[in-house]
Amino acid sequence: MKGTVAIINHKIGWIAVLTENNNFTIAEVLEYSLPELGDIISGNLESLGSETFYNNTKEEEFDVFVQDIYADFTQAKKQLEVFENNKTEWEIL
Repeated sequence: MKGTVAIINHKIGWIAVLTENNNFTIAEVLEYSLPELGDIISGNLESLGSETFYNNTKEEEFDVFVQDIYADFTQAKKQLEVFENNKTEWEIL
């Protein structure tokens, strides 16, 4: 399955990937660097726990821990701690 990185929280190292099914997969990135907004990600985006995703845009693999699947936009923002008072910590596509 493929998806697009739609939300990033740089402080906590989490991303929300908008999947082909119009749901969000919430993942903690276990690597030193995060993917960028708009990067195309493929892998098992509908499975909880440890996974290896592939960043098609950068042509590299990265390890994640999937925290949630089938989240909607509101749930994704809440889990990635997207609030008005911490705008320097996150980005939304």
